[in-house]
Amino acid sequence: MILGMIPWIWVLCWLFLVPVALRAQVEEEPVKRAEPASEEGSHPPGENEPIRKAERVEKPRTDTGRGILPDQPVVLKIESPEEGQVMPWETVDVFIRVQNYALGEGGNRIRAIVDNGSPIEHDSDLKPIVLRGLSPGAHSLRVYAVKPDGKILADSGSEKRINFYVRRRDFSNFQPEDHPYLTVNLPLDGMGFPDADGKIWLDFRVHNAVLGKDKYRVKVQMNGVETILSSGVPYAWAGLEEGRHRMLIELVDEEGDPVSEIFARVERTFEIPRIVKAVNPKEVDSANLWLRKKQQ
Repeated sequence: MILGMIPWIWVLCWLFLVPVALRAQVEEEPVKRAEPASEEGSHPPGENEPIRKAERVEKPRTDTGRGILPDQPVVLKIESPEEGQVMPWETVDVFIRVQNYALGEGGNRIRAIVDNGSPIEHDSDLKPIVLRGLSPGAHSLRVYAVKPDGKILADSGSEKRINFYVRRRDFSNFQPEDHPYLTVNLPLDGMGFPDADGKIWLDFRVHNAVLGKDKYRVKVQMNGVETILSSGVPYAWAGLEEGRHRMLIELVDEEGDPVSEIFARVERTFEIPRIVKAVNPKEVDSANLWLRKKQQ
């Protein structure tokens, strides 16, 4: 009989001890109320520092006519085509890298001359100069920097020249780089607009020759008038009439004879447009009133 009561004793003990244990566990760790977070503990170290605004980066000016860093040279490099490269097509993309010179429309820019043609103006160092319709054979490419007024920049590194080919190698447009020749920048072929003082400029550079009264000189013929220049300083004509003008520029030696190099003789034709001045309406009314009084 005693053995039969043992299971019931275990059941009674279990029913008594489990609630006591649960109550002891709950009473042992009282529930804590949530405390408001302090400003010091709400952010990890370093995150409570004031937010700094992004600094504004100013773009270099493009109307200076000098390097971004004035004490550093302006450098141009023709990256493509390369010297002596044979291009497979008559259209050639010319990629130029410009250092220390900010380009912009109407401001600092670069110009390119293919063979002995008129300069091609370009104002972006991100886009290529596209040359179209090149004839098969050899070509010479000259690239140089100009100032906002269109005149050549004086920095020695701001001009480059290379020779390349289209489809085949030959000796067309061949001008040895160590022989005397001219690079004529202004005037350009096409429309010629006088500056604010009414002047049309001749701007050029002589290569591999020293100018002087008893040395090499530049002979210019325009509208039947001949001018001899013994220095590389830009030369201006004022008061040119409206219409078409033809200019022939030649490099001559000490004897006054033309230098026998294909790039030592340059022709340019430009046209000065007719400028129509705006009339003040008040002046027109005054003139009409004067005419009516005179007729009466």
